[in-house]
Amino acid sequence: MSDTMQVSTVQPRSPHQLPAPVGDRATGPRSPHGAQVPQEFVHRPLADDMLVTSWRRVGDTRFSLTAQWPHDHGYFTPNRGRHHLILTGETIRQAGLLLCHAELGVPLGHHFILGDLVYTTHPEHLAVGSGPTPLTIDVLCSRTRMRAGTLTSGRFDMTFRKAGRIVATGHSDVTVTSPAVYRRLRGDRLSARHTPGPLPAPVPPRPTGSAKEHDVLLSPTGRPDRWLLRIAPGHPAVVNPANDHVPGMVLLDAAQQAARTLTSPGAFVPYAFGTVFHRYAEHGTPCVIEAHRVPSALPCTTTVQVTGLQNGSPVFVSTLTALDPRD
Repeated sequence: MSDTMQVSTVQPRSPHQLPAPVGDRATGPRSPHGAQVPQEFVHRPLADDMLVTSWRRVGDTRFSLTAQWPHDHGYFTPNRGRHHLILTGETIRQAGLLLCHAELGVPLGHHFILGDLVYTTHPEHLAVGSGPTPLTIDVLCSRTRMRAGTLTSGRFDMTFRKAGRIVATGHSDVTVTSPAVYRRLRGDRLSARHTPGPLPAPVPPRPTGSAKEHDVLLSPTGRPDRWLLRIAPGHPAVVNPANDHVPGMVLLDAAQQAARTLTSPGAFVPYAFGTVFHRYAEHGTPCVIEAHRVPSALPCTTTVQVTGLQNGSPVFVSTLTALDPRD
């Protein structure tokens, strides 16, 4: 271990100023200490996709955040009157990114490698109301490694509450790399971008839980348990022109669409979702999505495992569990 690397409890600090608003243009919701939550701190190009609204430090390793889940988002559409499953994962992602940039010394332009993303929701508390759902999020940072005041890796454990009731718990493990290291890691693939081309036919939207065909991420292959990943060009919720690889949240959504389609016409509404990422999903290489049922650890539940593969090697493996429909 080098002299500049330390394994420690979190040392929350922000070595850079939060950007000031320009004119009357709002860059995001305000935090309790008066600064704004910039879009670039949650890596979302559209303000409508920002879920985290504020943050504050409550201890050396603990933070408290607030978030809002939309009730009428164009992509994260409710399913059976409950919030979209991916909202929890996306909120964990945004919360971790915000804390890395605002409190843990990670400059903009550094790159994040997601190791895993695991969460469990409480469906009885996820009903969609007539307006956005306000949430509070308690965050514990652990397993942190710092280099010269900048986080290089760590784990974020989160507890989501709505009106004091726990609605979800989860965690993510991340590694942070500098632009120079990322350039060496990616090589020629650094310049790769999603290139619109002939879009393969989608599976029907309804089994996937999608509101419209444009949102379907699966194309049939002739097998009921295998599909090809399809991404509609210019889709604002899943396509970021700056990405040199397929975003992880796209893969998560493809996994939940595959699990729903596999179990169709049954009502598979997962409440638990765990994903391990093995490597980047590359643009321009077919990504095969396979799903199959696996034994459930809990009674009265159904579990589906979804694997994404490129060139025969796993890119990610997701495990989704749903309560069995009641008679």
